[in-house]
Amino acid sequence: MDINDLIKRVQQGDSEAFGQVYDIFAQRIFKYIRLKVQNKEQAEDILQEVFIKAYKGIAALKLEGLNFNAWLYRVASNTVNDHFRKKYRTPEILNIDDHQDISSSSSPQKDMEFRSEMSTVLAAFEDLSPIYRQVLELRFLQDLTIKETAHILSKSQLAIRLLQHRALKKVEGIISRTTQQ
Repeated sequence: MDINDLIKRVQQGDSEAFGQVYDIFAQRIFKYIRLKVQNKEQAEDILQEVFIKAYKGIAALKLEGLNFNAWLYRVASNTVNDHFRKKYRTPEILNIDDHQDISSSSSPQKDMEFRSEMSTVLAAFEDLSPIYRQVLELRFLQDLTIKETAHILSKSQLAIRLLQHRALKKVEGIISRTTQQ
């Protein structure tokens, strides 16, 4: 079933359709939240808040030209920001390696090389500005399109392409400096 058909059913008061929307998006939205919030229970609470806000806001959505995926990520992003505003002045950035599966390699040497490379990439990632980190998270960890990322961050597609390009160049420069030392 098309997502817009589900949204239309939700707007007509079908709570089962909203359950289907939840089933489709909850895991991806939770993963996005979990990248930003270290505490699992807090992330679950934020996820619940996101879907409460989505349920309340869905009635006002216009289906024509709607990118529901991007709209829901926007709600999630705003809810995470609200969480950090309430709790902290400067949000704590979560280390990516806490949530990435590292497959076991056949040799301890390869495993050590992989861990070394991963720590270099993570160190480079931590040196990025928050906007660069956010663009790379949405594009590569969440597998969102440039258009969806632009919508979530309230920027043009060109701005997202430029930010992504600059972020990747910066990561490349940081890694090359680190490996030369």
